[in-house]
Amino acid sequence: MHCPSCGGEIEADKRFAHMVVCPFCESAVVLDEAAARVSGKMAVLAQTPSPLYVGGTGTLFDRQFTILGRVRYGYSKGFWDEWFLGFDDGSMAWISEDENNFSLETWDEGAELEGDHDAFNPGDTLRLGDTDFHVDEKDVATCEGGEGQLPFPILSGEEVPFLDLSTKDQFATIEFEEEGVRIFRGRHLNIDELHMTMTAQEAGVAGAPSAERAATEGARERIVKAEDRAKSMNCFACGAPLGIPEAGAESASCEFCGTEIDLTLGRVTCVNCGATVTKHGDQARSLTCAHCNSQLDVSKAEPTLLTTVAGPKRPKVPFKIGQQCTFHNTKYTLIGHLRLHEKEGHVTYRSDEFLLFNKAEGYRWLVMEAGHFSLASEMRERPTGVNPVGMPRRTKVPFAGKTWRVFESGQENVVWVDGQLTWVAKVGDRVGYCTLIHPPESVSIEFSGSEIEYFRQEYLQREGVAEAFGIENKKLPFPRGVAPNQPYPASPFRRQSKWVFLAFGILLLFLAIGSLFHKGRPAARLNVPLEQYDHEVLTEDTFEIKEPNALCKAVFRSAVDNSWVYMDVAVVDDKENAVLDFSTQMSYYHGRSGGESWSEGSQRDSVLFKLKEPGTYRLLALGQAGKGSSNSPNPSYRPSVTVTIYEGVTLARYHFILGIILLILAVVELIRRSTFEQQRWGGDDDDD
Repeated sequence: MHCPSCGGEIEADKRFAHMVVCPFCESAVVLDEAAARVSGKMAVLAQTPSPLYVGGTGTLFDRQFTILGRVRYGYSKGFWDEWFLGFDDGSMAWISEDENNFSLETWDEGAELEGDHDAFNPGDTLRLGDTDFHVDEKDVATCEGGEGQLPFPILSGEEVPFLDLSTKDQFATIEFEEEGVRIFRGRHLNIDELHMTMTAQEAGVAGAPSAERAATEGARERIVKAEDRAKSMNCFACGAPLGIPEAGAESASCEFCGTEIDLTLGRVTCVNCGATVTKHGDQARSLTCAHCNSQLDVSKAEPTLLTTVAGPKRPKVPFKIGQQCTFHNTKYTLIGHLRLHEKEGHVTYRSDEFLLFNKAEGYRWLVMEAGHFSLASEMRERPTGVNPVGMPRRTKVPFAGKTWRVFESGQENVVWVDGQLTWVAKVGDRVGYCTLIHPPESVSIEFSGSEIEYFRQEYLQREGVAEAFGIENKKLPFPRGVAPNQPYPASPFRRQSKWVFLAFGILLLFLAIGSLFHKGRPAARLNVPLEQYDHEVLTEDTFEIKEPNALCKAVFRSAVDNSWVYMDVAVVDDKENAVLDFSTQMSYYHGRSGGESWSEGSQRDSVLFKLKEPGTYRLLALGQAGKGSSNSPNPSYRPSVTVTIYEGVTLARYHFILGIILLILAVVELIRRSTFEQQRWGGDDDDD
């Protein structure tokens, strides 16, 4: 078919296209059953470094596709591209590309939604079909242009209110229009899952604007951005001129501050002073020129001047822009710095956030507050049912197989901005936050009026941070208090020891109580008659010990009544050798005094002894006895004595003493842990 505006021949696959952008005059041609009509002009789109391009073909999940069109949307934080795919089987899909993140989405034409754009806010839960989605972002996008064939009409400058939604493994976008809503549903797409027949470089379209390509085919010439063609550079850390090595070099070192510069990265030219510096990654949105201290917005195709950093003195921190560090065996470069303040009454709390960059791994944040450090990365997962605005402290949140607790929420003010950042931050900006903790991890939820982001943080020991930056510990601030996600400072054994001590302590106390009722195996019952008291008596009856090193117990009983009995006893083996000796005494007195009864002593006594060898034994005894209060023996008083021998006796006192010690250790550890948690929560009772 031919363009109604310029007559140029344009391609249109009517299975998919309802609108085609003429590649010659940029007219938006709307297709209907009657005729093709011109709807308006479409802005020219620059070709990004994306591997995708209009006209490209490839396979996705073993299905052949052709990239038919592209739409670019701009909003307050940058822009993203929507690539329209037509499959050979007649089906359609969209690939959304935002900051080098890709998602595969399909247009759910039959889906409905109750409520308009104003009814939802970031952090809300929105149900589509049978799935609960988390509202990540709410904003109004502006169509910046399109190219190729598209399934619905669009116009440059058209404003589209939208919501970005997500679950653990799904994405959704809702676009609000006057005639209704368009709902796109899909999932995160690994770019390795998409196989292009020919790369953008091989097709000759990588990095070149479509306008430049059109100019070579006779269309009118347009301005081409040349941000990556500067022949001179400045150090992004100190702003000093950088001596460019010979062609082909991938890195250079600043001779003034020693910063290592990666020459394979993109570059941005400052609109204020003309200095050209490296831009670290596609997600960089703002940049402070180290040469003139101008802060630039680099979220769009052309940088714009935001402000010139002046006035506040540079904060004193232990790190600097351009410094390198290594975490989890990955080398990062520190490229940005934020300082935030939060006031509570007359007290001001401050925190510093340092943006780290690695070309392969992307971005990480090093957070420093009160001498404590955490390493943070943006997370795709979202805890469901969590609205970070005003959630009560200590609210429990199940997420990722753990129970997290709301630690705090509030608002912080940006008081210092330096280097490159993944969002356009300005001094005076206010950022809301909510922190969930499960030490040593935490989830930091940060939100503004239009967007909510989630970051997973892991606590870092001070020594580990010093080692990562290759500096001495003393150059880092000493930690104060307990950090929200700081783990209890104890070894794994000690962290579990309280439960081990508590369990074994209770067990030993039960054993001690049980041993009071376990007398052992009765080995013999011997009697010492009255007439044998006046000389040594060797019992006729024997007792047998069956186990070596047996702990035995001799229980003596005598019916003494206001009298006493004392005996010297020896244990004699079958060879009539005395292997050990001991003594025993029983005395029992009672009466009445002042109208009240009293008693003292006992008619029973027991002695523990150990026999090394099993065998047959007897007792050799010599006794004395007396009546009344006199301690002198009375030959005429001869009470009988019964002796019971037990083998395999268990001592209760050892179990009891060891059990008490273990319980004390467990209680001490619980008190230390409770004190630590009270410091974490500011003195609140911990109900864990």
